[in-house]
Amino acid sequence: MLPRVDRLNLATINSVPEMHPEYDTFEPFPVHAWVIRHPDGAILVDTGVGLGNDAIDGWYHPHVTPLSDALGVAGMEISDITAVVISHLHFDHCGQQAALSVPTFVQADEFEAAQEPGYTVPDWAAIPLDRLRLVHGDEDIADGVRLLSTPGHTPGHQAVCIEADFDRVILAAQCAYRAEELRTGHPAASNLHDASWADVARDSLQHLRDLGPATAHLSHDPEIVHLAR
Repeated sequence: MLPRVDRLNLATINSVPEMHPEYDTFEPFPVHAWVIRHPDGAILVDTGVGLGNDAIDGWYHPHVTPLSDALGVAGMEISDITAVVISHLHFDHCGQQAALSVPTFVQADEFEAAQEPGYTVPDWAAIPLDRLRLVHGDEDIADGVRLLSTPGHTPGHQAVCIEADFDRVILAAQCAYRAEELRTGHPAASNLHDASWADVARDSLQHLRDLGPATAHLSHDPEIVHLAR
């Protein structure tokens, strides 16, 4: 059977700075994470926005839910989590990973990109080496759970595919910002690492679309996308 997937709402972003590509069309948006209730142990995908960073608080005015509280709503505790997948190391996806002490999977290209100044909040993205599991492309991490390399939004973005028999769920994270991008296969310019990544991002969306039929979840759009083959 397909393991149950619980979506967590770890934050709402209430503003963006002028430098943000969505500044002119901004509307508050959620920051989702997910728990895969795998029989071998619960896997958390993304950890939301952290707490106590003055720059982030001033630019984004996030309403943050502590990870322990969000898990509590799902009837779980931090100690129930046995592994973490970080889709990418932007501040709103890795912010509370330090609350955990379990293996944490990140694409190697993403880990390298995150060393650049201004890429993320370094303290939030700092994963202890004994927990860090660097991934090179697509990789199975549990029975029926596969990491998918989906660069475009960042150099090392990854999604997660969960499947059993003929059922399939894709945690696409920020491979697309809005559901329409995933439905059509056309990435928004505002969701690219930079303009040179447009073709790569399109290929990543197609990689996910080719996995249909499936349902797909996004980090910042509450709509669940139904992918047809």
